[in-house]
Amino acid sequence: MSYLLDSTVLIDWLRGMPDAKRQLEEFALEGARLAVNAVSVAEVYSGVGDNDRAATDALLDAFDYWLIDEETARRAGWYRYRFARLGRQFSVTDMILAAHAVDRDATLVTGNVKDFPMPELKMLRLP
Repeated sequence: MSYLLDSTVLIDWLRGMPDAKRQLEEFALEGARLAVNAVSVAEVYSGVGDNDRAATDALLDAFDYWLIDEETARRAGWYRYRFARLGRQFSVTDMILAAHAVDRDATLVTGNVKDFPMPELKMLRLP
């Protein structure tokens, strides 16, 4: 099984939150494919100081890195458009994460399920 990790999960792991650490360790024991993309990497590094850079590098280097292609970008734009017409505004970055997980048939692991209302998206919520 493949999982795309949202920045919330990665940040929680870096902060030593037990639920995030336990879940990532379980995934590793199961042999699951864990991935990040440009969105989650950029969001994580936007809060990383110089003292934490090495630990952050080591964590992110442990995962597969998925490139965001044109199909994913188009789906993300369509999601944002569709939900805006329903009166719900979502960030482009969250729409990219959702579209990427759907396009890769992966489960999005996040702490912010409210930001991902797509019925076709598989999600695992971490507290």
